[in-house]
Amino acid sequence: MGVLSEDNQQSVKDELVSAKLISKEKLDESEAKAREEKKPIFQYLIDAGLVPDEDLKRMMAKVLNVPYVNLTTAQIPNDTLKLLSKEIAERYMAVPLGEMKGRLVVAMLDADNVQAADFLSNKIGRPISVYMASEEGIKHVISQYSSNLDADSISQVAATQSQADEADAAAQLEKQKGEKKKEIKTIVEDSPISKTLSAILEYAVKNRASDIHMEPIQTELKIRARVDGVLREIMRLPKSTEPAMVSRIKILSNLKIDEHRIPQDGQFAVQVG
Repeated sequence: MGVLSEDNQQSVKDELVSAKLISKEKLDESEAKAREEKKPIFQYLIDAGLVPDEDLKRMMAKVLNVPYVNLTTAQIPNDTLKLLSKEIAERYMAVPLGEMKGRLVVAMLDADNVQAADFLSNKIGRPISVYMASEEGIKHVISQYSSNLDADSISQVAATQSQADEADAAAQLEKQKGEKKKEIKTIVEDSPISKTLSAILEYAVKNRASDIHMEPIQTELKIRARVDGVLREIMRLPKSTEPAMVSRIKILSNLKIDEHRIPQDGQFAVQVG
């Protein structure tokens, strides 16, 4: 939460009382307790459940004269998220929202941080319009960086790994069967196919999928996840990745899957959890 000047803090407190989000008496009592606990008053109000974070941010935005947006239920397109890396989003608590009048709209926790806004504008390479959002809302959007799989980029990574390389990796793993799990884990995680599989599993966990279906079709490997009882396609991988993907699943999960017995138009499923 950003640091407000004393005048702005008082204005926010006045707005909270005026909007009947908290009584003057309760606010005075909270200020005394916040001083005892050596906490900023607004952080105390949130932690104590006296004022919802969204309402507090809305009042702050009003005082600072910046637009406010509630992101707690927002779903941001993956193409938009790509405009700002997850690392930058987490560091500055700022997320891209979309286009408006030739500018990229970015929601920030500290919307009055001019230096951070200038940095983001330079990083993106275009002018931005800044909105204020709550920490909860911004974290909700940041979580979508992991749950929204970028099929194109993952497919590209997977395609760069040849079947021969994967066969070599599998052979190395077989030789390591009697050795320490840590050593095996290192070999497994080095493979682009393994990284792709990790991304798929992460998507499934974040979206509470019950199982993942990998369906070989004529030219591709179709990946689907069952979410809320419905199978949803999440990505397609090059056909060449099929043997390596099956091999990796067998090695990592000890599943009894024989890729040579999978029909051309068949499919196999991996249970999550």
